[in-house]
Amino acid sequence: MKRDLFIPTIKTIYYFPLILGTCAINIVIVNQCDGITTKDSKIQSATVSFTDPTLADFQNKLLDLAMDAAAVIPIHPHQKDRAKQQEDVVKTCLELGQYKRAQNYCETIKNWRKGLCYAHLAYYCAQQGDEETMQGWIDRAAPIAAGLDDWRQDRIRVQIAQACTWVEQTEQANQFTKEVVESERGKLAHVQVMRSDDNTLNEIEQLLTIDFAKTDFDSANHTLQAYTQLYKRFYSNEKKRDSIEEKIKSSWGSIPAFIRIDLLEELAECALENADQSKATSLINDMQDLVDQYQWRLEHRIPLIAKIVQLEYRTGAKEKAHSNANKVFARFKKERDKIVNIWRAGALRPLAEAYQLMGSEEDALFIYKTAVEEGTANPNSRPRAEDLTATCCSMALSAVEADKELWAKLKQIYEGLEEPW
Repeated sequence: MKRDLFIPTIKTIYYFPLILGTCAINIVIVNQCDGITTKDSKIQSATVSFTDPTLADFQNKLLDLAMDAAAVIPIHPHQKDRAKQQEDVVKTCLELGQYKRAQNYCETIKNWRKGLCYAHLAYYCAQQGDEETMQGWIDRAAPIAAGLDDWRQDRIRVQIAQACTWVEQTEQANQFTKEVVESERGKLAHVQVMRSDDNTLNEIEQLLTIDFAKTDFDSANHTLQAYTQLYKRFYSNEKKRDSIEEKIKSSWGSIPAFIRIDLLEELAECALENADQSKATSLINDMQDLVDQYQWRLEHRIPLIAKIVQLEYRTGAKEKAHSNANKVFARFKKERDKIVNIWRAGALRPLAEAYQLMGSEEDALFIYKTAVEEGTANPNSRPRAEDLTATCCSMALSAVEADKELWAKLKQIYEGLEEPW
């Protein structure tokens, strides 16, 4: 089945903010997301106080293809999968600073995740210091959340509250989280740490004191994420920093190994940001010890090694990093049949990203080509579309340009997305 690539799918109504310029907008839009009606107010995309950075043309094409591939997934019966993929593209755009593109992509989402993406936009605008536009997105996200009555409502409201917290609108943040379950409300803690002044940090640290052995997983995980932010804030205070690290590691008995590795990665990132190569190396060694202690499925082990490789390279251990990357890819080639076909591409993408970070652009491109090929193995189009979306996002983020061969393959996969799904 032939398809035209990159055909805009945003309806004219969604361009009203651009067409009307600085005029205040107060029209009612009936969204195709759970039958919810929302007001479009204060969204003035032509007058935001920040500018999107310019991407390379190939990155723009990759993002467009990622969204096109996600949108091809049929709403029935795969609405949840389709919307999740679309949200991932929106988040990738925001990670690359592409606010306007993310804004347009949001409008193609047909379920509650449209509201969540509005909240993502609110948080992004808050981080850019544009409170007026932030409030406009909150005004659009909040009614969608109000039309829900489960964890989806909490997910949107907490993201809104994070935006409010970033700009120190504490009262409004509290309003959005007053009826949110504790496991979701805990997501606010790391933003509170990031935005608190030195006078309130100690108070927040006391509030974060919990018994990990008696706490549910989500609450414990959110607390640990907040601790990593405290670690960053107190990094120059070695005694305080070590105390926080000890608190984090005190949770090890009740926290899964993959979460521990992610936490150690955050701490190592912080050490590198502070040019503390010795401490970073020590934390990387802790990560490697955890990887070695467990029997990981290969599709899980490869991404973990990729994390370590990137950190090793940044500490200056470049030969070791390259060697570890080469070893784990050699193992993939030897044992690929042990991985179910739908997981192979996902295992390889982080490794490609690691090669790109190390400056090995040819190796990165080769791994991406391998991932793309592996992503076609499943006879059903839905997992192929999901892999295509994820690979395009990964390449855009890593700034890996497809050559003619790879671009032709990406286009071929897209054009072949059809029944069975």
